[in-house]
Amino acid sequence: MIKLAYLAHSDRISVLRLTESIIISASYGKTIKLWDRNTKKQLGLFVCDAPVEVLQVNPNDPSQIVCGDALGKIYFLSWRG
Repeated sequence: MIKLAYLAHSDRISVLRLTESIIISASYGKTIKLWDRNTKKQLGLFVCDAPVEVLQVNPNDPSQIVCGDALGKIYFLSWRG
């Protein structure tokens, strides 16, 4: 078994999603981060206005995500990879 640990966020992770090539992590620290599944390097960062409570990946297009924060705001995000 191989174990790797990274300090990825300043607060607890609230949501973790996997696609074929990307790991998406969201936290109570208001951030969403994109990681390369192979290299484990951070590819992107988005900051919400409040802790991220929910996040879903579009099953038809994994480059699109929608998330909601503790203030009730919804964010529609996409990236090129």
